[in-house]
Amino acid sequence: MKQAIFWVTSLAGLRKLTFKQKVKSLMNDQIQITIVLAMVHFDQYASAQRILQGLFQRSRLDQLNVVSLADLVADKSGIEVAAGEQFSADFESLPTHRFDSEETTVRYINDGEIVAEVSEDVNQNPLLKTRFVNQQPVQSAAYQAGEQFGILSYADGQLSQALLLNQQGQLVTRFIRHTQPVNLAYTMGRTSKLTFTDMVSETDTDQHVIYQSSEVQSYYEVISYQNYDRFDSVYSYYASLLENVVTADSGLFIDLNDNPRLTPYLPQQLIFNY
Repeated sequence: MKQAIFWVTSLAGLRKLTFKQKVKSLMNDQIQITIVLAMVHFDQYASAQRILQGLFQRSRLDQLNVVSLADLVADKSGIEVAAGEQFSADFESLPTHRFDSEETTVRYINDGEIVAEVSEDVNQNPLLKTRFVNQQPVQSAAYQAGEQFGILSYADGQLSQALLLNQQGQLVTRFIRHTQPVNLAYTMGRTSKLTFTDMVSETDTDQHVIYQSSEVQSYYEVISYQNYDRFDSVYSYYASLLENVVTADSGLFIDLNDNPRLTPYLPQQLIFNY
């Protein structure tokens, strides 16, 4: 293995101790590391960069090749973004309040309410622009090195769609969020000390204690505008990208939490977990 590719789908994955340990171990073995930030929530990319800066010393960080989904599709073909889906920054002439911390946040005020905000890097390049209606986000534009690469749409404060753009600003990939109810059951022995105080237990014929609940989980359908392929799972889409990213001399490392959903799409690929 000459290089290792770490496929990161969440900020929680970056924060795992095993992620840091495995990256450092491979670097000590002179393995070239590529970290792919593959989060559908494009607004998390700036936070991911800050986490990486906190995990590794500058000398090690300079040796890492950190890329994003936007980098992977930068040269891919796409279509023009529909007028109704383009991000409008018509709020930028409004009065502002500026807040400086890890990054600068500029909030735009109209009739006493916040109608938009912009996060900036140290060079005052935009990282994220967000429009609000009734205190809820309705749309965001994500930036990388000052160039827009994504548009996020929200419904009831939750991400509903994410549009991934190429370097010409064309739409390459659309992520559509869906939700579905999922039933859960936890079975344990009668002597187990684990209890769920917010659920009523049942007992089966073998005297096992059973807790049942349900929750609403989200998943993403994906449309690629290169060839109008449709993916019923974001993991199927990830697999299509990985076919072009992982070479014969590469090792692929994925979050253990992603393993059950990603590995079925890569049956011939040797995969390591972190």
